[in-house]
Amino acid sequence: MRPYLRAVALCVGAGLMALPAAGRAAQARPFSINIEPSYFGGTFGTGNTVSVYEVPVTFEYRSARVRLRLEIPYIALTGAGLLSGGAVIQTNNHRVWRTGLGDIWASADYRVLDAAGYRPSVRPYVKVKIPTASRLQGLGTGRPDVELGGHFEWNWDDRLLPYARVGYRVVGRAPGLRLRNTLTFEAGASLVVARHGYLTALFLNNGTLQRGAGPAEQVIGAYTVRITQTLTFQTYLTHGLTPDSPEFGAGMGLTEKF
Repeated sequence: MRPYLRAVALCVGAGLMALPAAGRAAQARPFSINIEPSYFGGTFGTGNTVSVYEVPVTFEYRSARVRLRLEIPYIALTGAGLLSGGAVIQTNNHRVWRTGLGDIWASADYRVLDAAGYRPSVRPYVKVKIPTASRLQGLGTGRPDVELGGHFEWNWDDRLLPYARVGYRVVGRAPGLRLRNTLTFEAGASLVVARHGYLTALFLNNGTLQRGAGPAEQVIGAYTVRITQTLTFQTYLTHGLTPDSPEFGAGMGLTEKF
């Protein structure tokens, strides 16, 4: 389920980097650690209730043009289904409560074009899923995934910060799951509402990872506040728009730069 919250974090993070003061602070402290407890629940198209609890820890390095991320989640899951790249895959097994390490995601992007006026900055990216989650426990597919795409970020008068991303995910073939490659997309914007506060609205489409299932689409609302020059707090809510999406999700997180 990480990509739901990752989408908000990237959107707001892009906005914070676009602001001059925040950009200077980020360059002075290029490393950060983020902890984001979250919950997602619904049927996810499975016909039974699935509940997902997650505590991801994310390490990031960010320079003027390069951004490197490593996401390590701990997951608790109940209901018939397993996780794969932010989606719940339908299965008839694993109805009981189980916990463990989730899949680790490593990603990198590079800004090849700077924003200017109504022209966005452009950041091609690559994401790799390291299959550390247990297939036996229903915490992952046991196969690696790779996603390629681009981030597009605008900064309009240091107040409205639109954001979009489009990607193509190559899904590792796991026996018995009927998985397929898919397009992913998200678009939204952050609005500066106070000196250190940002409201974010976002639409997210995680694509259709399983043959016979529908797309996973949701809307997300978030509020982010910079508590100090190095510490940021964020809280968010998400609502699914399709049967294969979470009916409800919520989370909060803290990011410390150093």
